[in-house]
Amino acid sequence: IDFLTEAAVDKQLQQLLTRLKEIAASAEQGRRLRDGLTVVLAGQPNAGKSSLHNQLAGYEAAIVTEIAGTTRDTLSEAIHLKGMPLTIIDTAGLRQTNDIVEQAGIARTQQAIATADCILLVIDSVLGMTAADEKIISDLPAGIPLLMIHNKMDQCPSPPPLAGDDHLYISAKTGEGIPLLIDSLCQQVGYQQHGQGIFMARRRHLLAIEQATQAIARGYQCIVELGAGELLAEELRQAQNALSEITGEFTHEDLLDHIFSSFCIGK
Repeated sequence: IDFLTEAAVDKQLQQLLTRLKEIAASAEQGRRLRDGLTVVLAGQPNAGKSSLHNQLAGYEAAIVTEIAGTTRDTLSEAIHLKGMPLTIIDTAGLRQTNDIVEQAGIARTQQAIATADCILLVIDSVLGMTAADEKIISDLPAGIPLLMIHNKMDQCPSPPPLAGDDHLYISAKTGEGIPLLIDSLCQQVGYQQHGQGIFMARRRHLLAIEQATQAIARGYQCIVELGAGELLAEELRQAQNALSEITGEFTHEDLLDHIFSSFCIGK
């Protein structure tokens, strides 16, 4: 019987972790291509959310006026940007109001924000970043990718730029800065236009891959820190069980080769 050295085991486990991370990235890309993402346009009234919505949609889907609070409900539009399917949602402006109808619209805005895959916070560059904008940012749910879109650059061509790749400067009226916004949006959600060998995963596939990765990472710690081969073996069994949620029950030793052949990852 040939026994692997500890160094060989370490190397193979590291290779497994690397490949699983590659698979997870491909799987997440596949989920985005199949399910699409939800992008919510949020911000104060009259910041230009509806104008940006129309720019991204490619036509006048939303009513645009100079009257603050024109949008009182959510407006959804299914679009494709660089091949990425998106649902963009224009929302009612966030502010304190006694208007019952506007309050209902703001409640729907907050519901849309809570389930968004990405938030575009539209800010009026003429006014600059206000305390109300800061309050909106502080109230946003943690963990949702956020881009701050400084709009109306055609009216304010030289504002002091704010540091950070998450601050973008556009004119929804003229289209200035929209291509960069689209690129930044794709980057923010991890979308790659020309991915090869994409694994068209479901959410349960993503969970199974994550569970397998965690099991192998625990096994790696067991062998490196404790020299506990029996614990490593148990973690590898857990990884196999997780992956069988994708591939079906099997006992083949080369788990990843089975996945590659089943889903054509990297081909």
